[in-house]
Amino acid sequence: MMNNKTGIPILYYHSIANHEQGNEWSFLSISISLFKKQMEYLYKRGYYACDWKELDDHINGKIKLPRKTVMFHFDDGFLDNWSVVFPIMQQMGFKYSILVTPEFIEKGGELRPFVSKTQETNKTNWWGYLNEAEIKHMSDSGLVDFQAHGYTHTWYEYSFNLLDIFDGNNFYPHLSWNKFPERKPYWLSEKLEVPIGYPVFEYKKSLELEKRFLLNKGCMDELISSYDVNKTKEENIKIYKKIIIQYKERGEEGEYESDEQSAKRLIHELKGTRTYLTNITDKPTDYIVFPGGGNSQKVIEACKVAGYKLVSKGKELNQYNSKLYQVNRYSASYTFPKLLNEKLNMIFLRLQLKRAKGRFFITKFFKLLRA
Repeated sequence: MMNNKTGIPILYYHSIANHEQGNEWSFLSISISLFKKQMEYLYKRGYYACDWKELDDHINGKIKLPRKTVMFHFDDGFLDNWSVVFPIMQQMGFKYSILVTPEFIEKGGELRPFVSKTQETNKTNWWGYLNEAEIKHMSDSGLVDFQAHGYTHTWYEYSFNLLDIFDGNNFYPHLSWNKFPERKPYWLSEKLEVPIGYPVFEYKKSLELEKRFLLNKGCMDELISSYDVNKTKEENIKIYKKIIIQYKERGEEGEYESDEQSAKRLIHELKGTRTYLTNITDKPTDYIVFPGGGNSQKVIEACKVAGYKLVSKGKELNQYNSKLYQVNRYSASYTFPKLLNEKLNMIFLRLQLKRAKGRFFITKFFKLLRA
C-alpha cells in the first residue's frame, strides 16, 4: 500500500565546518563535503525547500506543499551559516531558517567573506557567531528566514546541591556565559576566565526550569577561596559540602526567584527575542525552537500568549491540515565511525526523509537510535 502522508521533514543542523583543531564545541559541526553531498542529493531529486510561513500554512490547511518538500534549520546562529552555507544554498536555490539567540549575536559589524575551506588561518571568517549586518543582509536576500531560539540559550542553577567543582579542564560553558553575558558572541575564540574552584550546582536549561535558584554571593566567594589546588577533587568537594551545610543551617544559601522574577525572565526569553530580531530584519518573528529542546507546558502556553504561531519539540508528523502547534524536527546527521561517516550519513538522511512520512519500521528504528 502506498503511503500518502504528507509530513514535511525539518532537518536541523548547527555548524557546517571542518575543524583542523578540535574543541569542546566542534561536535556541533559536520563537514562541508557531507553537507554539500546532502544538498546535492536533495537538489537532484527535485526537493523544494519551504520556509516557516509555508510550513505554517501547510499544517493549518491553507496550502498543500509538494510531497518532495523539506525544511532546513540551523540552530544558534553560527558564523559559518553565512560564510559557508549561504553560497551553497544560493546555488541550490534552497531557502533555510536560522534560529537565533540574541546574546550570541555580535552587535553591528560588516559582512565577512565567504569561505570554501575552514582552516586555522581564516578562522575569524567562519568560527564564531553571526553579526547583525549579516543577519540583515541574509534576511533581505529572501533566502534566509530568522526566527527565535530563546534570548540566553543558557543553563541556570535550580538548587543548592553541589555537582562538581570547576578545575579549568571540565567543560561547563554556562559558567562563563552567565558570568560574562556581554562576551558571549566571542566565547568560542576568547577565553572567558571563570575562577578555578567555582562550584557547579545542579542546573537546567533556561526555558526548562520553573524557577532559577539565586545563589548567595558571599557563599560562592567563600567556596572559591576555600579551593586548594594541592588537594584532590574529592577532598575539595568534602570541604565545600561542609561550608554549604553551614549556610543551609543559617538559611543563607540563597533563594528562588519570586513568581514575578520568573515571569519577567520568561517574557525576556520569548518576547525579547522577537523584538530583537524584528528590529534587525523588519520582518515578523513568529516561530521558536527551544534551545536544547528544553520547555514545559507553562512555556508552551507562554509562547501562545507571546504570539508564536508554531514551536518546536513536537512528536507528531508535520502533516497537511494537522493543526499542530509543536512541529517535529529531525537531526540531519549522526556521529558514525570516521571512515564510514559520510556514506552512513547519506543513508541516515534518506531514512530521516522516510521517517517524516511515518514509515512504521523506520520510526521504530529511530526510537532505538534516539536521533
